Amino acid sequence: MAGYAELSELPVSVQQVKNCALSRWYHDFQGHTPKAEIIKPLPEGFIRYLEEDGIRLPNDSNFTKSSYYQDIEENDENEYSDWEEEEQQQEDEAAQSAGAVDVTHVTSAFLELHEKLKKTFREMGPLTPKLTWSSPKDATWILTNNSLKCHEMNDVYLLLKASNHITHDLDRAFDVCFDRDSLVEESAETFGHELILRKWFDINPALEFRVFVKNSKVIGVSQRDLNFYDYLLPLTDTFKDLIDEFVGEQANIKFPDSSYVCDVYIPRPFKKVWLIDFNPFCRKTDSLMFSWNELITQSSTASDEDYELRLVTENNVARFAGKEHSENQVPQDVADAAINPDAIKELASKWSELLKMQQAEDSSDDESNI
Repeated sequence: MAGYAELSELPVSVQQVKNCALSRWYHDFQGHTPKAEIIKPLPEGFIRYLEEDGIRLPNDSNFTKSSYYQDIEENDENEYSDWEEEEQQQEDEAAQSAGAVDVTHVTSAFLELHEKLKKTFREMGPLTPKLTWSSPKDATWILTNNSLKCHEMNDVYLLLKASNHITHDLDRAFDVCFDRDSLVEESAETFGHELILRKWFDINPALEFRVFVKNSKVIGVSQRDLNFYDYLLPLTDTFKDLIDEFVGEQANIKFPDSSYVCDVYIPRPFKKVWLIDFNPFCRKTDSLMFSWNELITQSSTASDEDYELRLVTENNVARFAGKEHSENQVPQDVADAAINPDAIKELASKWSELLKMQQAEDSSDDESNI
């Protein structure tokens, strides 16, 4: 039919998705990937905690709470304390009657994991978390530093609980697999999800790239951070040479699949490629500056050396003008209130005034219609 192009199929198997879990490849790429602590398997109580609605931090007397929670609890004049306690009790009773984890003492459901987190922070310092496949990048708005840098355990819990990417890992990781029916009621605990804690290091987002490999051949490379950096273009050949070397001598040899997508980081002085992640070669993986049809079409005609490293060439163009993960974010006044008890009172007061004004207007309209 004229004017329409048939979408190329990109079949992906359950095994190919599993192969992208960090524990499947991390040890083969040590020396080429950042240091990480892999905790696997995760206790059932922790999986249930991640799946519950709302965000509730574990109750732990040794748990270092953020200043926001300390301020709320230590303020004797907090006018909201009574109804918060009553609401908390009602929610807890409802959760217990439904067979859920006791949310006021959730730490007891995964105490060993909680202690492991403490130990890892003491040994490695600031960390960045990841579940089996996904990083909670869409939830950075919930931390005051607006990044994935976690200084303590509650930072980790907040990021994981607020992320839609983490929910996808738990509930829909195999949705696109052609053989997903082979998963006979495989639950989270029998599958064996993992929690990854990487030692934090500052990454220059301009130097991260997504590499698309089909049948062991690079078919395209995209800049990951979709902002304009004028110094990248003259370095294109350098980046391509390093990526070709890494794919040919490392990734193609050590990774079990011949088609995959990998995220790499090439810091100054541009002599080494760091592997950040593997993703399945399918449409669920963001193709960034390419379209998947474009990649497949190019791969059928391109020579071994003929692929494009695609860069943003000007500021704020097309789909790249919006802020990444903006659909997951909240109004600035709400974000500010989350870390400032005075601001949250002011926000509640303004909301109450708006409701009263709305009720008065509705009442006036009703009288005029009588």
